[in-house]
Order: sequence, then structure tokens, then C-alpha cells
Amino acid sequence: MKIKLEFEDYEDAEVHLRGLDYFSALHDFKNWLRNEWKHGDYEQYQFEMLDKIYEKFNETLNDYKIDV
Repeated sequence: MKIKLEFEDYEDAEVHLRGLDYFSALHDFKNWLRNEWKHGDYEQYQFEMLDKIYEKFNETLNDYKIDV
């Protein structure tokens, strides 16, 4: 199957051309959050905030059907 996309200029196409970069950035950030959540040395209130951020990040990815 072939799919062709046409854009008027590079700026319009850039977000599509850089999709793998965006995916990789999300993947790296999710892994960093998970690592900090599992292995970080935090006070209880800091851990709770990190947990909220981790949960919201995953919820947002799920809302957009992004499986990282």
C-alpha cells in the first residue's frame, strides 16, 4: 500500500516528518518517569507528586491512543 501526503511547504510537513522524533521523546520521558517512580529517592510528598505526573502522562497518552 502507498500513502501520499502533500504539503504546501516544509513548515506544514515538519510535524509529520518528525513523527519518529516525537514518539522517541515521549518514550524516553515515560521511561525516565517510570525509573524515577520505581527507583528514585524522594520524600513522601515528592513521590506522591511524581505519581500524579506519571499517571496523568499515561492518561494523556491513552486519550490520544498513543502506545509508547
